[in-house]
Order: sequence, then C-alpha cells, then structure tokens
Amino acid sequence: MRRVVHAVERFLPRSETFINTIVNGHQRYEASVVCRVREHEDEFPFPRVHVTGKALSRRNVGWWIDASVRRATGRSRWQRLVESRLRELQPDVVHAHFGPVGCDYVDIARGLGIPTVTSLYGVDAAVLPYLARWRDRYARLFERGELFLAEGPEMRKKIIAAGAPADRTVIQPIAIRLDKYPRWAPDASTTVLFAGRFVEKKGLCDAIAAFARARAEVPAARMTIVGFGPDESDARALTARLGLGTVVEFVGAKPHGDLIRRLAAATVLIHPSRTAVDGDSEGGAPTILLEAQAIGTPIVSTRHADIPHVAPEGPGVYLCRERDVEALGAALVAAITGRHASSPAHVVAHHAVGLAVDRLERVYEKVCGRRDLEAAAL
Repeated sequence: MRRVVHAVERFLPRSETFINTIVNGHQRYEASVVCRVREHEDEFPFPRVHVTGKALSRRNVGWWIDASVRRATGRSRWQRLVESRLRELQPDVVHAHFGPVGCDYVDIARGLGIPTVTSLYGVDAAVLPYLARWRDRYARLFERGELFLAEGPEMRKKIIAAGAPADRTVIQPIAIRLDKYPRWAPDASTTVLFAGRFVEKKGLCDAIAAFARARAEVPAARMTIVGFGPDESDARALTARLGLGTVVEFVGAKPHGDLIRRLAAATVLIHPSRTAVDGDSEGGAPTILLEAQAIGTPIVSTRHADIPHVAPEGPGVYLCRERDVEALGAALVAAITGRHASSPAHVVAHHAVGLAVDRLERVYEKVCGRRDLEAAAL
C-alpha cells in the first residue's frame, strides 16, 4: 500500500473538518498526519498523528537558538525534525494543506525525493502570494511543487493568477461523508442559523442585517450564531443597534456533532459570503453549504467564489448578490415561508467521500508515476 503524509499547521480546527474526512477516507493509501499542534483530539481521533511542536515567538529563547541553527546549517531544528519524520514514514507523496504549509514543506520533501501536492483554500491564494514577505516563498512553491489543488473553478483561477502553472493546477472537490448526516427535521421554532468564523468574508454582519429585515415579516423568527472570531464585537454591536438582543443568540464555538444537530433542526442556514476589503474570499466555498445539502436544510447564500458551483440555485437554495442585505432578507422570508428542503443530489454526485477520495488518490498516483519515471531516467 502506498503512503501519504497530510501536512497541516494544526490538526484539527473545527473549521477544517474537510481535512479530517480525507484523512479518514483513504482507500488505497495509508495516511499519516504531520502537524505543529494537535487540538480537539477527542473530537477528531486519528492514530497516526506526529506533532513537531509549536512555532516559537521572538520572545522565546528557543526562537533565537533555532535562528542560530538555521543560519549555521541552512535548516532550522523544526525543518530537521520534519525531515526526520518524513524519513521515518517514507511517504510516496506529501499533501500540504494551505499555501504556507506547502511553502514550508516543498523544499524539505523535494530534498528527500518526495513529490508535494498542495491544496489552497482562500486567503492563501487570494492575498498571501501578493504580500512582500510571502512573494518569494510562493514563487518557489509554484516552481517546485508537483501539483496544486482547487476545490472549484473560481478557486483554480485565483491560484493560477497567484502564479501557479495552469497545467499543474487541478480541481479537487471537497469530500464529505454522507452517511453521518441526519435528515432535515426543523423544530417548532423558526430558527435562522449562521455558523462560521467571525471574519469579514463570512458576511456575519450582513446575515444579522438580513435577519432584521426578515423578522419584520416573520416576527416569530429567532437567530442562532455559532462560531467565534475577531468580528464578534462588531456583530454584537450591530445586534444591539438593530434591537435584536432578545432574539439573536451567540452560542460560541461548538463541537462538530453539536453543529450538525443544530443545522438539522434549523429552519434555514444563512451564509452570505463576500469579498473582504483586503481581497480575502472563500476561494472555494464553505463546507457547511455541502453539509446543509446533505441534510436538506434550506440555504440562503451569495453568488461568491465557488458557491454557485457547490450549491446550485434551485428549490431550497437561494443565492443573492454579495452585500445585498435587502435581497438576503427577502430570501430568508422565502425560505422560512416556503419550507422547501435543499436537495442532496449535487453533493451525492460530486462530493461523496468515496468518489472524491478516489479522485484524489488518482491525482497522487499520477504524481507518483511521473516521479517514478523521472527517477528511472536518471
């Protein structure tokens, strides 16, 4: 059996459940994980996780020791530890998740003769490659990495625009495990659910403003907000300003299982993604839109990035222009009063874990085969 190492910064934030699905879904590859930090281990158990240690700050004496080692030898202690892990695991391919991780691993893996495949997901393609401190590192990644994966056609365009070769940038759909989702069974209350990180591109403040408009026509409606992030104070201030303090509940971050139960019981999910002022965007699309369709929960979202490709408009799926609060409010009213379930058909056809992981493993095999041919020619 061939082997793959999934390289991540952390294993695993609750916002990255799609990585857990891949790691546990392999069929022809034995998967291991190499990360700097492990978190939520009870929630996302996996036996082959190798922790290499946290990134140090300049305030820590270890940072200065590491910098001295790097200057003297060309490799930091962390790089040496990763190299040792890869020698021990002997993977056929390294799959780096997010651009900065690809930047960290591409030269280490290349030095060991291991091909690197890098998945990019959002800010790592839309913003970071254009920043001075990342520009050279990304140029090296795009030159030396074997393949770059995008979850949809719009994300693929962003990765190519950032400098990745078009002939080495391919679409790889997000995988979800359909058998773990319940069917939509909204409870007696009228609940609008938002779930995501509280950052500009997720559109939380647009969701709150749209809910305020919808509630003028559906006064029994309530809103539950799951998540956390830097925009929380702005979101709470807007809630108070609109007089929604008694009908909007911020419940914080929740385990994935709890989130899915809330999603199945909600009247409608709202996720009005938008392009942030700094250019950050979804890149692809939020995984929760796939999960909502797997369950059947109605969706109100936006025509942003790859959202129209993963959540096609139709019964139970309402897409609006970015930042169009009036249209989002009207869509919420239509979803609440219409009570049409979203369809799982698109998710079944394109994102079921068996299909998506088989496609990914064929990508690995192509990369490994190309490297085998190059080695044989030497």
